[in-house]
Amino acid sequence: MFYLLKLGPVPLSQGSTQVYLRITETGEPAQPVFEQDDDAGLRSLLEGVDASDVRCEPSLAEAGGALGLGVEEPPTAVLSSRAAIATFLAWGQRGLAGLGSDKALLFVQAATEYWDARPWSHWDDSQPFEVAVSGPMTHTFEGCVFHTEDGRAGLALYFKPGALQMLMEMQARGQGEAAQALPAIAVSLDTSPSYAVKALAAAHRVPRLPMPLKTGREGVGVPTTLEALVLVATLRAVARLTPEQDEVHSSVVAGDERMEVRVRAPTPRVRH
Repeated sequence: MFYLLKLGPVPLSQGSTQVYLRITETGEPAQPVFEQDDDAGLRSLLEGVDASDVRCEPSLAEAGGALGLGVEEPPTAVLSSRAAIATFLAWGQRGLAGLGSDKALLFVQAATEYWDARPWSHWDDSQPFEVAVSGPMTHTFEGCVFHTEDGRAGLALYFKPGALQMLMEMQARGQGEAAQALPAIAVSLDTSPSYAVKALAAAHRVPRLPMPLKTGREGVGVPTTLEALVLVATLRAVARLTPEQDEVHSSVVAGDERMEVRVRAPTPRVRH
C-alpha cells in the first residue's frame, strides 16, 4: 500500500512550494514532488503505480477523491518518514544538509526523548551539568538545559569550564554578542519552520525542529559529525536524569568506535 501526503508550504527564496510524498506503509519514500497545487502533485505521484493500491491522507481528500483515491489516516511508519523528510528539508534550508539524513533521524528520536522528559522542570539554564566524553573525542563539557518563554528548548555544551558563569555575567552586562562567541555546541528545539513542526507533531515526535549548532568567535556554524553524535548521546542521557538519578551514562557509535558520554546533574532547583 502507498500513502500520499503533503508537506508545506515550504518557503523558497521567492514564494513557496508544496511538497508531495508517496510513502510505502513501511515508511519507504519515493522521490518528492514539488508542485503548487494538490491535483498536480497527486497526479505526479500516481505515475507508475496502481491507484487501487494508493490512499491519500485526509488533508488531500478533495483532490484525491477527484482522482478516485481512497482516503485513510496514514500509519505511524508513514508519518514518521514524513517527519524525518521535513526535518532534513528544514536542515538543508539552514545549511545543515551536510550532517546527513541519518543524523536528522537520530536528532528527532533523541530530541523526542528529551522533550518528553522536560528536564527544565527540575533545572534551570544557570545550573551547570558535567558532561564527560570519552572515545574518538575526549573532553569534559560544561552543559546546561534551557526552555525559553517563546517556546524554544534545548541544551548547550560549553568547551571551557566556568563558561556558564561567564555567560550569565556577560548577559547581565548586556554583552549579548560576546556571550554568543563562547565556544559551544548545542541543540535548539525551534518553533519554526511550521511545516516541519507540524509534521513532527503529527508523527507524535518532538513538536519542535531539532537544530544542532556550534558557536565561537567565528560565529554560528555547524557541528562536526563527532560533535553532533555527542549532542545526540547527551540529549538521551539528560532525558533519563531525575532528581533521584543524578548521573547517567549514554553511548553512541562513531564509525568503528564507540563514544561514551557520562552526564552528572547539579542539585535540582525546585520551581514554585
